[in-house]
Amino acid sequence: MLGLWRLTRILAIDVEVRRLCQAVEEIADLTSQVRHLRCDTHIPACDHCKQAGVDCDRSFNVRFRSGLDLAGNSDKVFPERAIWPQPPGPLRFHDETTAIKELYYIVTPEASFCQQDTPTHLYCPREEPITRPYPDSELEAFGLEHFLITHHSPNSSLDPPSTGASDPRTLDSPSGQIHDDKYTLDLSVPGKLYSSLLTESQSTPLSKREAILMRNFVDNMALWADITDPQRHFEIEVPLRAVEEPVLRFAIFAFSSRHLNRQKVEDSAEALQYHNRCLQLLIPVLSGPRDNITDTVLAAVAVLRQHEEMDCEDNQFHLTGTTRILNTVSSFGSSGGLGEAAAWLCLREEIYISLTSQQPLRTDLRSFRDSDIFRRNDDFAWASRMVFLLAKVLKHAFGYDLIADPLYLQRIGEEVENWNIQKPRTFEPIQFVPRNSERHKRFPGVWMLLPVHVVGVQYYHIAKIILALTCRSSVPRGYETFRNSRNIEKLVRSHLLTILGLAQSNAKAENTLFTARHSLVAWGWVLRHELDQEGAESLLRDVETRTGWDVSQSIQLLREQWCDDTSDD
Repeated sequence: MLGLWRLTRILAIDVEVRRLCQAVEEIADLTSQVRHLRCDTHIPACDHCKQAGVDCDRSFNVRFRSGLDLAGNSDKVFPERAIWPQPPGPLRFHDETTAIKELYYIVTPEASFCQQDTPTHLYCPREEPITRPYPDSELEAFGLEHFLITHHSPNSSLDPPSTGASDPRTLDSPSGQIHDDKYTLDLSVPGKLYSSLLTESQSTPLSKREAILMRNFVDNMALWADITDPQRHFEIEVPLRAVEEPVLRFAIFAFSSRHLNRQKVEDSAEALQYHNRCLQLLIPVLSGPRDNITDTVLAAVAVLRQHEEMDCEDNQFHLTGTTRILNTVSSFGSSGGLGEAAAWLCLREEIYISLTSQQPLRTDLRSFRDSDIFRRNDDFAWASRMVFLLAKVLKHAFGYDLIADPLYLQRIGEEVENWNIQKPRTFEPIQFVPRNSERHKRFPGVWMLLPVHVVGVQYYHIAKIILALTCRSSVPRGYETFRNSRNIEKLVRSHLLTILGLAQSNAKAENTLFTARHSLVAWGWVLRHELDQEGAESLLRDVETRTGWDVSQSIQLLREQWCDDTSDD
């Protein structure tokens, strides 16, 4: 009897053990599934976890790797007698301790308010406590957040640059750095930033260096922006506003510094300093209500875009900003005054990118339809109409559809040709010298009356090139196809040579040098003759010397295209 009871007990224990082992295996299997389970984007619980019957835990899976004990691994320690590269210049270390501490500073509601005696609401921060440097979505929308990431690197630190012995703030130090509290950039606290920057900027007169930068902008770069503006807003209105508006003043200083130091690649710290100070004022404004985006803000972003264009690698951050501003506040295109002048500048800036990238314009052209340039009959209005027509051509020729609408492009082509037929006589050259076989006369000499006439005629020839390349007629295969392609190439080359000749023959119209550079990037491959290629390179070097626009990559690209053309010889 006792043996039977023991046998029964053993069998019961065995059953319990089997059940326990099965449960352990199920738990292990479930754990393995959960470990390899990736949560989806549904909240509060993802669908994957619901199907598995487990709680949705979005915690991070942090794992530590062993084997990093450098002291115990001699093969991973740098040898003491190793040959170390010598730095090309003096090293400068930037202590980020203060900036990092400021990141954890929480602004009280009182600190985020503007003072009552602030003359303008342009730089007034929003009236809620700010618990982090800047919001995310709005900054990404205008493409400006990337600047605070890409430009704030250790070798482009926020320490102010040396401005030479002429600046009284320069200390007697080996590096010649300016150690002044008002030049220290604080990227973390917008409320504190506004009050300090705005008060300092409005109360402090221009230094000798800043006066030089302002004068350089008025004498040179303002003429680029006012090329089709008879009222010269960037030459007259912008400097006057810059006296009271720090956001515009810092944009001017950044652009002007880049232009003055165009032959000194290493002297970019000063321009970067002013660029960062301008961004500190721009970002909160663009992140706020749409009413805060005034014509002053648009003009400042347009000037920063000009500064950005001079970089060797154009990231187009400010181009995205100007495009979104124009598409958000559509009244700028026909508002008159500085707002409309800045809008036309932004449109020309995007035309340049559309030419070189063969991408459609993103700007909504409907915002320009109510502009008075379509009602006026002066030469500046005629030039602006040609700018608008070229924008229409680019909008549809480089559309997102694989095949452009030939009928619509044909109608635009008729508008372009009507402009050429009906344009005033003042758009005719006052002297024309055909090109010849001499080395320095490969481009025709086309003397125009004023710079505005050069722009109008140049844009006409660009529009004709794009229409010729996109409005190809249907021809049979075989020889006719190749003959048609050769005829189109000859037509493109003829218009391109005229574009280059216009830029070379009218020294005062420096804008046309930019247009020539963009045209060469787009269609320079049609220059088959070696002397024409040498003339194109010489013109590009002249562009960099006179304007500061980096053309090294453009020359390299053209050489590769020309080399491909002769590789079959």
